[in-house]
Amino acid sequence: MSATNPINRKNLNKPLLDNIAEPRMKTIRIFAVVALIGSAHAAPSWASQLTSPAPGKHPPVKPVSIEYALSWNGQVEAGRVNFEFGSKGSTSAVMKNTCSGGSQGAAAKLFPYTFDMLGKVNNTSLCPILSHCNETDKEETKVTTVDFAPGLVSVREITRPHATGKDKVTAKSFSYSPVFDAFSYMLLIRSKKLDNGEEIVQVIQPFNTPYLAKISVLGREKINGRDAIKISISLTKIMSDLSLKPYKKMKTATLWLSDDPDRIPLELRVDAFIGDCRMTLVNKKPI
Repeated sequence: MSATNPINRKNLNKPLLDNIAEPRMKTIRIFAVVALIGSAHAAPSWASQLTSPAPGKHPPVKPVSIEYALSWNGQVEAGRVNFEFGSKGSTSAVMKNTCSGGSQGAAAKLFPYTFDMLGKVNNTSLCPILSHCNETDKEETKVTTVDFAPGLVSVREITRPHATGKDKVTAKSFSYSPVFDAFSYMLLIRSKKLDNGEEIVQVIQPFNTPYLAKISVLGREKINGRDAIKISISLTKIMSDLSLKPYKKMKTATLWLSDDPDRIPLELRVDAFIGDCRMTLVNKKPI
């Protein structure tokens, strides 16, 4: 990308996630999506599945930096991801959250990929305000900005192939409310009671496509020596006519949250289109 013709990244201290190029790093996007509705149409049939979007009574997350290792089959190192909740610039009204990382080791040689992502969330409602993501793989750089307003989600995406250096700009919108992003949905989940058998179903839009997201609390168990809440995750694509379509890139996903006041992700396992992918906690520190 030419230094004299940069992509406008709209305050680029903001954070990058997507595809495994051929297949691109879609796995990392799944992690981030997964770790992290008044309509012009008639109410869709799935609307009856939605649970309350109101935050629960679990204590809010304290400002924290959390680092994860990505692997295939729990053995082959694939990359690193770092989340920050309550990043610098947060206020009493708005929480700033970031996520960044990319492929490493052998995976980086085959599928070079880096990303940084920013999300702003209303501290009271836990509803998203803005999501901004920068991604670079061996084929292109992509900048995606998602604005969340009452009843409307607006997406602007700029894609620049390395081969041509020419920008392609696309814009789309989704009329529904409430809609969560990856950060706000993760915060909503941890705020809830999370009794065994509890389900949380909401509409999420982490990038340019909305999904019906459902989590189910499977029970309590230990993982990596720590008490954990075991949770299943499913995603279904929401089409432009509000019908549902299976999300084939992710067959199943299981998340373990720490069963303590922090409630941070300890491990995420995804049966994805490229096989068994894992995100495992390696470091946590206050910020």
